[in-house]
Order: sequence, then C-alpha cells, then structure tokens
Amino acid sequence: MAAVTIGYANLTFGITTETGGLVQSFSEARNVEKNEVRNNVGDIVGIAYYNATTAYSLSLTTTTAFTSTSAGGAISIANAAQTTGSTRIDSITINKSNDGFITVDISATGYPNVT
Repeated sequence: MAAVTIGYANLTFGITTETGGLVQSFSEARNVEKNEVRNNVGDIVGIAYYNATTAYSLSLTTTTAFTSTSAGGAISIANAAQTTGSTRIDSITINKSNDGFITVDISATGYPNVT
C-alpha cells in the first residue's frame, strides 16, 4: 500500500527507485570551495566561490546490477536533485550475507561543469 501523507502540500515520502535496486537511504551534499581576500588589518574584503561539487551517498538492495561496477565509473542517480555534468563513483561496497539480501553502498561525486 502506498503511503498517505497528511499535512502540508508537496511533502515527499519515500525514495525513488534507482535502476538496478531499491534504495534504502540516500543523501546529497552540495559543496563549494572558497578563497577569501583580506586587507592590511585582516578584514575580509573579497571572496570567491569556485569548484562546485555534489557528494552523493546511497545504500540499496540490489538485483546484482551494481556487483560488477567499479570505482571511477559513471553513474546516473535518479534521486539526485541536480543532474547536469558528470557523476563518478568514488567508492562502492558490496555486502553479502547468508541470511540477507545483497546490498550495495555507493559514494559518488557530481561534477556539474564536467561533461
């Protein structure tokens, strides 16, 4: 049965299914580097923001779709809010047990200015 939400409009419950598995958790952190310019008394008088990236982390129960995927490979993430540029896998951990499903933990970085 699908979840029924009550309250504010446009609330989102649950996670979008990714290709190759059911997502158990997902996080997205947007990052940027900065460089500050200081005057002769140490006050910040200028700032530059550059090198935007997005860090992704997801854990999913898989149908073995990711078991042959390796670090450095490209990935498309359905749950990502920003989809421009290129997203690359930083690390992938495949978890197996004799009393559970195969799960995969993926850490990836999105580079919005890399095509």
